[in-house]
Amino acid sequence: MFVLCAHYLGSVPDDKRTAFDEHIENIHMPLVAKYPGLVSLRYLKGVRWNDAEPPYLLTFELGFKTRDDLDNALESEVRYTARDDLSNFAPMFHGDIRHVLYEVIDIAVRE
Repeated sequence: MFVLCAHYLGSVPDDKRTAFDEHIENIHMPLVAKYPGLVSLRYLKGVRWNDAEPPYLLTFELGFKTRDDLDNALESEVRYTARDDLSNFAPMFHGDIRHVLYEVIDIAVRE
């Protein structure tokens, strides 16, 4: 399995946070959920911990069974639609967006 992550290193001003979160949850993620070959999708929201704000505001995780599935999704029309949607919420974000592709290695755990 391959997971493509978009790590948002930075913050959103408090007065724009509700609009940012609502756009991510109600518009952007439903677009991304339409990627062909996508088998898992989630986003992680950073939370305050050890008396500090998280350096990463959020991370999107897009899972694909194969590298070919990922490559096909990145060439799809819906991917370009989702990419165009960035202009609707990314200006509220102050920081860097870093994309990383991971190969997933599962480790068995005891229950």
